[in-house]
Amino acid sequence: MKGTTFFVKTLGCKVNQIESAYIIESLLREGFSFSSEKEAKILILNSCIVTAKAEAETRKIIKKWSKLNSDIIVLAGCYSQKFFKEAEELAKKNNIARLLILGQKEKFRLPEILKDIFQNSDVSFPLVLVGDISQEKICEPIILHNFFKHSRAFVKVQDGCDNFCTYCIVPYVRGTSRSVPSKKVLEQIKIFVEKGYQEIVLTGIHLGKWGQDLKPKQKLTDLLWKIEEYLKSQKKEFNLRLSSLEVQEINNDFLDFAKKSQFLVPHFHIPLQSGSNRILRLMKRHYTKEQYMETLLKLYEIFPHATFGADVIVGFPGEKEEDFKHTYEVCEKSPLNWFHIFPFSPRPGTPAEKFTDKVSSQIIKKRAKLLKELFFKKRKNFLEKEIGEIRKVVLEYFDETKNMWRALSENYISTFVKLNNKENELKRKIIKVKFIELKEDYLIGDFIKDFQNKKV
Repeated sequence: MKGTTFFVKTLGCKVNQIESAYIIESLLREGFSFSSEKEAKILILNSCIVTAKAEAETRKIIKKWSKLNSDIIVLAGCYSQKFFKEAEELAKKNNIARLLILGQKEKFRLPEILKDIFQNSDVSFPLVLVGDISQEKICEPIILHNFFKHSRAFVKVQDGCDNFCTYCIVPYVRGTSRSVPSKKVLEQIKIFVEKGYQEIVLTGIHLGKWGQDLKPKQKLTDLLWKIEEYLKSQKKEFNLRLSSLEVQEINNDFLDFAKKSQFLVPHFHIPLQSGSNRILRLMKRHYTKEQYMETLLKLYEIFPHATFGADVIVGFPGEKEEDFKHTYEVCEKSPLNWFHIFPFSPRPGTPAEKFTDKVSSQIIKKRAKLLKELFFKKRKNFLEKEIGEIRKVVLEYFDETKNMWRALSENYISTFVKLNNKENELKRKIIKVKFIELKEDYLIGDFIKDFQNKKV
């Protein structure tokens, strides 16, 4: 078993990326060896089903892997949690001799499960190990000692969601909201800081709900202030980035933290979904477009140079032309400059799957195209305004084709920087650059030499 090769592919969110990193680290610790997709004997897919496209991608990958020379295919995560019976059929249809199907909790026991399989010759496949995620009451801390192939450190602080928006399958495959205690969050951050990471990204399925299930109950800002205090004690440059927040969670406590924080970066992802109050009610989103606009403007006053991102669903059942106009107006008139546009995708078992008054695919495509055009226009205007500004960037990797370092700015701009040093030791470091030129969807930055990292 030791030395057996494996490969992990991840679909979906940042939480999945963290969980995949944990799977990789735990397998390496047990003597397995990471390999390429074509050569690995164990192929592992950490799946996603948040959209029909992600669900189809899962099936496509499993079908492709059935033709490779692997010993075991492991299908884990969201698809397995919801569609384990369909996964069994997938194995039969594609003649997969050994398919291991693991739910959300079970995937963390993969090394142990593989050991049992290797030691027990009469295991029958497909082997399904999927528990009832709705019964989970705690969020087991994921402690990584490195973040495999990443230059920015993602920290999972929360899992699950209690919102049950009518279109969303996530609560059914992730369970209720559960928080990692602050002590464990800080333990993980300290490990990453000791490894040289200078950007920490806090993430969860519903990040803003952190602490609500703890005893005594806590708020996200309680955690943020503790992280702030620790980072200050290190007397170094850091970025603290938040993956996503609901608009209702950007309250006075959060705004106070945003104004005073030394490390919080000017990048906020705040899901919109629709700019129509009528559609928001049908979605069971508990805010209005007016509240959304007001909150964004408050953040914009503090961070006028921020990237403001949003998820937008186009073609939700019952969406009329007037509803779409409201969505377009919010996207156009607000500080939003980064959109994730999702054509409505009915998810099995959600209330919206049964909604009538469907919007035709032609209309959905037309509306999505209009939003994409608006996004490109607003993003270009934002990037052009950044030329001449000095920003912090995290060095990610040296791009041989461009002969420059690929980096990500504090305000979420893809950046390329010319540096004399190509050595891998610069990866994860924060430097300062002056933006000098716009190229396609990224900026070229000149290194500011009097900043902290002398080696560059």
